[in-house]
Amino acid sequence: MTPYSIAKLLLAIFASSLIAMRCEAAICGLQGSAKGGASLYDPFRGGGLPTSRISLNIKRINPSGGGKTALVAFYLTARTATAANNVAIKAVSYQPTSVINIYGLNQNIFYSAGSATPSLLLSSKTPTGYAIVDFGGNKSGSDNLTLAFDIALPANLDVAASNRLAFDLNYRCSGSGGGKPFEETGSITDALSFPIKVLSGLEASYSGHVLDFGEVGTMTDADISKNQIAFTKSGWVNVRSSGAFTLKLTSQNGYRLTFPGGDLSKTSQTLRYTARLAGTAMTSNGSSTATISCVRAGLTTLQIPISAELNEGGSLKAASSSYSDILSITVSPEMADASGATQCAN
Repeated sequence: MTPYSIAKLLLAIFASSLIAMRCEAAICGLQGSAKGGASLYDPFRGGGLPTSRISLNIKRINPSGGGKTALVAFYLTARTATAANNVAIKAVSYQPTSVINIYGLNQNIFYSAGSATPSLLLSSKTPTGYAIVDFGGNKSGSDNLTLAFDIALPANLDVAASNRLAFDLNYRCSGSGGGKPFEETGSITDALSFPIKVLSGLEASYSGHVLDFGEVGTMTDADISKNQIAFTKSGWVNVRSSGAFTLKLTSQNGYRLTFPGGDLSKTSQTLRYTARLAGTAMTSNGSSTATISCVRAGLTTLQIPISAELNEGGSLKAASSSYSDILSITVSPEMADASGATQCAN
């Protein structure tokens, strides 16, 4: 007889997104976000996000004790150290123009991690690569402004799924009041939040060996054990994801090979094997389904190991030319605020 196994991969893809926002204290600087409907960005679809105009309600951060922030020079960077080529964020207009001035409009002020960034000079009226907000001192109505940005995102941007796309504010600011004049340089995490929903999605595929053990009709259990490497077949589930995801492994026959019409309750008509996915081992002694929560893979392909290891020989089994089982692997996104539980690494 010729026992063998068949592994079939079934992929299910869904989308969802949530995010928890946070901020950090600073002496001075800017912070703000927009409300209302969000633009949708799917990292896996071509075209990216065309240039979209988004208005943010921004508030200046003032020190305690009556001080007022006067000038803020700033540029933006991504929340995490991911490649972000061809992202463009430009401040294009603002209100109220009667009490506030902004210098450096209509130029890209976004920088990806690791790239060269500009030196912030508060004295410049023509800043290059950054913008400067001049709040005009302590005038009434100058604590808040509405700043319109044009933002464009390329396809395949490696950014985490979320309901809002937030950027770090890198700043230099100065002011006075409530004591001596002050000046500060720093960074505020997630200071500006844009209503851009990054969909939680993924792509998945299989690569590697066909999980076929070959002819084992003359093999005893001892023969299999002595040459276990030859009877272990492996491959990879290849995943790219913008958020955390779940792997679900299911065996049709409970991790046993049998022939068409075979009786799974009879050991003479089954061959036991062990399946391993992302380090989780599944056998006929337990549940037929394994569920593994994985951290975000990112848009660089993550190869998750899967293998099948034959545990019995066929010398004492019923003769048949076709012993098989079907392994089903379902890969699905988790909610966008989920971090996953396992680093399902290469």
